Amino acid sequence: MNEISKKLSQFLLEKNVASGWSCVKDTIDQGYNSAFIYDFILRDAMYRIGEMWEENKISVAHEHLATGTCELILTKYHLEKLNDRYIKENSPSPRAMFFCVEGEEHDLGLKMASSLFEEYGWDVYDLGSNLPLDYAEYSLKKWQPEVVCISVSIRHHLPKLKETMERLQNISPGTTFIVGSRLHAESAFRSCCTAETLIAKDTSFLFQWLEDYRKEAGIINKGVLL
Repeated sequence: MNEISKKLSQFLLEKNVASGWSCVKDTIDQGYNSAFIYDFILRDAMYRIGEMWEENKISVAHEHLATGTCELILTKYHLEKLNDRYIKENSPSPRAMFFCVEGEEHDLGLKMASSLFEEYGWDVYDLGSNLPLDYAEYSLKKWQPEVVCISVSIRHHLPKLKETMERLQNISPGTTFIVGSRLHAESAFRSCCTAETLIAKDTSFLFQWLEDYRKEAGIINKGVLL
């Protein structure tokens, strides 16, 4: 836990958006990228708040208030980064679909992931939390994304993750499936994923994957071939 994320966690609990944004802005000014800000500033601040709730130092109401404040700061950061997003020359943007498995309500990590993809110029379809599997299947068929990113945080949703992976990968075997979860190291989680599934333990993994994709696809940033 770094000092910036500790300060940010307190500002989130106080619903102090301005001071919270200053923490993030200071990190931007120091030259850190989005993966660092998502993983080591915003996520770590929310992890600390979660620990405080587990230790009965704050109420669930405080935790919800902090989450809402964090989402406001995340939205502001996302809008700032859209001005610097990558574009692909003379070609439609690749498409990515995001959702939390049916029953899963924790979608902050999903929002960070979808924001990162949009920063890299992807056409993003963020379907949010608790998406019924039938709608996920319908959306996959309708939009035919190159990538599907799925999030799960709670262990008792793992059976639904397994069912989701089996159905969707059977429908679209050529699609890249990425699953993000704080449970990434657990065997029960990994048993829900196939050998072809990419497991993202954090946004730093996605950042590197997007960098590799960008270089292979010849994506440009502000007219300069990278």
